[in-house]
Amino acid sequence: MTGSRTTGQGGTDHDSTGDDGAENDVIAPVTYLPGVREAAAEREALAVLEVEKTRAADARRAENITMHALTRRGQSRAEVADLLRRREIDSVTAETELTRLESVGLIDDRALALDLVDRLRSRKKLGPSALRNELMQRKLDRAAIDEALAESAHDDDDDLLLDLARDRARRLGGLDRTTAERRLVDFLARKGHTGSAARDAARQALDGDDSSFDDADEPGHRATVHRVQFR
Repeated sequence: MTGSRTTGQGGTDHDSTGDDGAENDVIAPVTYLPGVREAAAEREALAVLEVEKTRAADARRAENITMHALTRRGQSRAEVADLLRRREIDSVTAETELTRLESVGLIDDRALALDLVDRLRSRKKLGPSALRNELMQRKLDRAAIDEALAESAHDDDDDLLLDLARDRARRLGGLDRTTAERRLVDFLARKGHTGSAARDAARQALDGDDSSFDDADEPGHRATVHRVQFR
């Protein structure tokens, strides 16, 4: 049927084709030019390779950071984790590095806690509460701290306390007895020694008790302990 043109209201022309005057739209099938799919696959493979290279570089950087820190001193797991976070190592890479360090024994909270307790007792003659504070500052695992403190209890704790009190008492000779004793007890408390044991050690040190023996001298040789003179 031949289309006819009619004029409607307002002078607008309309074309009419077919029975209902509408044309059907047909969508052409999608076709790919030769090599398009291969190029897309190659781009995807390159992107994956780039991600793997970035991760490998991050892992090497994380290892360099941790090894440099561990050569200076022992580190707790939390200390290493904080260091990696400050150096902007992503969490996945950081956790992988922490696991690696633990697996080879380069970080071990239990071993570090035991070592710190031993050194702090012998060098600074710290008591239990001061030792706990020191270990907590190193962000050690609480279970490792408890275990280290339990294992550090020795029969010579009283001797260590008395040695500490005697060493400090020598500096208090210019004070009256009451002030000297108070300051000595306060000093021992800051070192983590409290209670009756600390008070007894302070009094004994200030009294100049010479009932102990010096192990550094020959067996049976009585140590020379100077009595503190007060005003």
